[in-house]
Amino acid sequence: MKKTNKMILAIMILAILLLGVGYASIQNITLNITGTATAEPSQYNSEAVFLEEPIVSDENYITAVIIDETTAQINVSGLTEKGQNVSAIYTVQNTSEDSAVDLSASATNDNVEYFSVSSELEKTTLDVGETTSLTITAELIETPTENVNSTIEVQLTSTPVETEGDISQDSTQNPEENTITIGDITNNNIGEYIDLGNNIVGTESTSDDWRILYKEDDKVYAILADYLPNSTNYATNAGLETIGEFAILLGNSEEIISNLTNNLLWSDLANGINGVTVTGSPTADLLMNSYNTKNGTNLVYTDYPELDNSTVDYDLYVPHTTIYQDCYGYFSTTQDLKSYIKGVITVYHSGTFSSANYMSGNFSIRPVVEIPSNVVCNYANGVWVID
Repeated sequence: MKKTNKMILAIMILAILLLGVGYASIQNITLNITGTATAEPSQYNSEAVFLEEPIVSDENYITAVIIDETTAQINVSGLTEKGQNVSAIYTVQNTSEDSAVDLSASATNDNVEYFSVSSELEKTTLDVGETTSLTITAELIETPTENVNSTIEVQLTSTPVETEGDISQDSTQNPEENTITIGDITNNNIGEYIDLGNNIVGTESTSDDWRILYKEDDKVYAILADYLPNSTNYATNAGLETIGEFAILLGNSEEIISNLTNNLLWSDLANGINGVTVTGSPTADLLMNSYNTKNGTNLVYTDYPELDNSTVDYDLYVPHTTIYQDCYGYFSTTQDLKSYIKGVITVYHSGTFSSANYMSGNFSIRPVVEIPSNVVCNYANGVWVID
């Protein structure tokens, strides 16, 4: 039976933003991180501690130190522009001698109008002696006109678990000889390929059809590596039209979203894998969460951002950087409530998030599969292959 003794490392960040009226500059901003770690005596006792010196994104604006195993400090100063952000990466280790631990991190901020903070764990399950990284990112999100303050709390919780086998970092990063599950995928694997055994994009191989988009809870989302080809074998009842090489979805925004989110219309793309569900395209939130996680950004799709084409795996989000085969880009499954045309959030070939309807141009779709974590797979030559 799984033990539930918990150890909580409480991290308190106090952010004081001292600003001159009418200026966007920040001076003497100090984020103080303090905390303690305790665990009840048990054969499954666990400890999570800070290890090594943290890494900062820009030494001109941020310093970070480890005071002791359970106490750290960040100092941020000199930010001058809305959208400017800095981060510190801490190494956390499971120092228990006999138990793996599950980790979770959460951040709260009492002044979300001016200040944003996020915390992200590279890996959430640590075996004995294993380490992971905790990234804390702070961003100025609004130009203030008076002095503002923000109190932020980051809490890292560690729960000991009883495992039947050794799930280690090596099993996910180099699992060539191991039988593993989809649950071993982390968001560090965003952009890698998953082989579902179906050939959709038109190459000779089945290994380059789907790419990891995001992991959330016990689900992994994979997106079609290209726009959906114009084929009568897939979703013929979903309003697909023959325009150029790719399938184009027509209709008003309500019809488009209704067709894209009707799982039955896209079920053939699951290739008979038990528990897998399919939608015609990703939500805008899913795309944005993936991009932000991959690149350490805090973009919001309703701001209609343009993705940075110099980032790693840019082609995961923008498979074609020009109008290709009469196709301007692809639809998400999210209606744009800000737009007067009541369109659908789209990703243009330029990398810009925008709003479009069936009159705005030819837009294709990129189906997304949702794969349960218990699906068995293996890892070979850089590809996750589902048995």
